[in-house]
Amino acid sequence: MSILIAAIENHKDPAIDALCEKYLQRLNGPWKTALHRLPAARIKDADKQKQIETETLQKIIRPDDVVLLCDEHGKTHDSKAFSTLIQTRLDTLRGRLIIGIGGAYGFSPDFMKIYPCIRLSDMTLPHHLARLLLCEQLYRAMCIQKGSAYHHA
Repeated sequence: MSILIAAIENHKDPAIDALCEKYLQRLNGPWKTALHRLPAARIKDADKQKQIETETLQKIIRPDDVVLLCDEHGKTHDSKAFSTLIQTRLDTLRGRLIIGIGGAYGFSPDFMKIYPCIRLSDMTLPHHLARLLLCEQLYRAMCIQKGSAYHHA
């Protein structure tokens, strides 16, 4: 079982990177998890930027991979439902579970019709915080599956 967080980003934030790394290290026992930063297109045309960044993510997807996309219009989950979603995907997985975080304009509409979308928050988040929230929620999801005291609800 492996999870790949594929995040479109245009610059690093050392403080966020350190916090994400903390959660990723904790996940690497039961759920081998890695972060892969993909370059932002940095184009003023929003549609063109979406298309280029979508193509960048498509290049790393293998035939056996399962993909979830983070998008503001995706389905919301509480932590327990998210945990179940992730575990269900991992249980039937032959490749990797790739969770994509798009750039400033997201992914192309056609791409988002192919793969299910999840919403991390009702609020709009900067990409670095979205990545941190996803890392923490993946760790929480694993703890829920293990019955750990980390999740108290």
